[in-house]
Amino acid sequence: MDVINWYLTKHSDYQGSNTPSSASLMQLEVLEQNILTPIHNSLGTPRLTYGFTSHPLLRHILKHSPGDMAPDIDQHASMEVNSRGNRICKRDGAACDFYVEGFEQRMHEVAKFICKNLEFDRLYFYGVDKPLHISIGPDNSRYALIRKTRSDGVRVNGRSAKGAATPTLFDDL
Repeated sequence: MDVINWYLTKHSDYQGSNTPSSASLMQLEVLEQNILTPIHNSLGTPRLTYGFTSHPLLRHILKHSPGDMAPDIDQHASMEVNSRGNRICKRDGAACDFYVEGFEQRMHEVAKFICKNLEFDRLYFYGVDKPLHISIGPDNSRYALIRKTRSDGVRVNGRSAKGAATPTLFDDL
């Protein structure tokens, strides 16, 4: 599953495990079946840039390239626990970030497709030429957020919508 092995190219220096628990594996299968496969069948091949993140891999990333991360809410850790036995992310589900081949400069079209046709929990849009973040979860809140990058490089929240209003977020992009 690409959603598990995505790190092999981006974090090739990581020598640890990225093995999901059985609970996480079930969520990752749902993510693949309900999001990635329909996108593949309708638009093209999803190319993952970020996927499932086990606790050891998360520690490696936080140490070597933390960036704009929110592991307690972003659902990349799925159902995993930290070294103290506490859930890393308080939301159930799973997440990944991806491009769709052929849509690398038109990711707003992919976001609109997802909002119109698929059940999802969160969609974070970073730009027409940036990967999308998508998650599934028991709430399937259908929440979409446009994140913008300021001139100093910091990402900030922009417009958002929930439910049936989400496709309209991408009308003027």
